[in-house]
Amino acid sequence: MQSSTEVHSNSAAVFSDSNEVQALPPVAAPTTVERKFLVGDLPKVLGLNDGKQISQGYLAVETGGSEVRIRQSPDGGALCVRSGSGKNQVEIEVPLTKEQLDVLWPLTEGRRMSKVTYQIGIAETPVSLDIYEGQLNWLRIAEAEFKNLATAEAFTPPPWFRREVTDLPAYRHSNLARE
Repeated sequence: MQSSTEVHSNSAAVFSDSNEVQALPPVAAPTTVERKFLVGDLPKVLGLNDGKQISQGYLAVETGGSEVRIRQSPDGGALCVRSGSGKNQVEIEVPLTKEQLDVLWPLTEGRRMSKVTYQIGIAETPVSLDIYEGQLNWLRIAEAEFKNLATAEAFTPPPWFRREVTDLPAYRHSNLARE
């Protein structure tokens, strides 16, 4: 049984094989506020433990910043949709079964990246420290997440955070996956 979804503003409708239309309630898309920084030498006090291996592959990428990706980690797989660029983005993640992951992952051939992510805190701000692998093994990026734009702009990065790359398209994961 196949069904399709049409999205109009913040509501959706599902059309079944019997041509019945079911309206779905409006959904508020979660907004992500983050800043990204290149990272220099890591302070030894971080004591990085319990990193999570993550592989990401991209199904679709638009020049305006919208992307659809598949993420694999020890926790399982997910389909992620991200819209926007820079500090303020909308991101939705939908869990995938192993069977769905097995079908979708091959479609990302040529648009993949792998990294180990460590969760750390800087002045009570959650930060994901990404250490990339493969041909990106030279790259380390810290992504700080904030509750709102004002908090993001007030954040003072530690000295081992180097250049901010939040607004640089070259450092979007979808572009890095093409290198």
